[in-house]
Amino acid sequence: MILVLGGTADARAIATALDGAGYAVTLTTVSAYAGELAAGVTVRVGALDARALEELLTTVAVVIDATHPFATEISRLAIALCQQHGVPYLRYERPQVKLDERITAVANAAEAAAEAVRLAQGGVIFLTVGSKTLSSYLAAARVAGCRVVARVLPTAAVLAECERLGLAPRDIIAMQGPTSAELDAALIRHLGAAVIVSKESGDVGGVQEKLRAAELAGIPMVIVHRPPVAYPRIVQTIDDLFEELSWQPKW
Repeated sequence: MILVLGGTADARAIATALDGAGYAVTLTTVSAYAGELAAGVTVRVGALDARALEELLTTVAVVIDATHPFATEISRLAIALCQQHGVPYLRYERPQVKLDERITAVANAAEAAAEAVRLAQGGVIFLTVGSKTLSSYLAAARVAGCRVVARVLPTAAVLAECERLGLAPRDIIAMQGPTSAELDAALIRHLGAAVIVSKESGDVGGVQEKLRAAELAGIPMVIVHRPPVAYPRIVQTIDDLFEELSWQPKW
């Protein structure tokens, strides 16, 4: 069996392609909703800790890690356990978006928050980075007197976290991305945003559309680079993935 890690669009496409080619596949997702999007594929729903992943590895011939570029914890765990148990590991890595000199690229959320505050100059910061690092941006923005508007996933858990951190309803846009450049530009104008912040999650994550939106709205953009992970083997297309798996029996 091939184990595909990740509830991303990439992971769903990979699992579907492998299943269609006759491979036995199981796709892991954290949320039930992500699992529902992978129609026709065997799905294991729920977060994976070391024990759960080790149990899965006992029945797995190869692991394909197609998790989000910023989901480094599960990637590092998978690499370590695959090496420990002698299970082949492949990383499917989304191609990165080419950035130009107009974009401020930084290493992490703390640096992004500092740059966003500097560029906003007391204005509105439009965050499109999800909810996990939201506290870093809010802390820096509140000290500087900036308003933060966060676009986040429309789930109860995420909205509860936004409320816990003190975001008012007017400062929350609950909407699943990616969205079009035109919509993002309209939101920027509606909010009067002075800067937009994104993670470098590739075209699949809507980065190219956000870059275009910033250009249309005439505001600067801050992008957080992907965290470094020492992936042992990387592929960037499904064709390359099939070539790597050409030795793998379809059972």
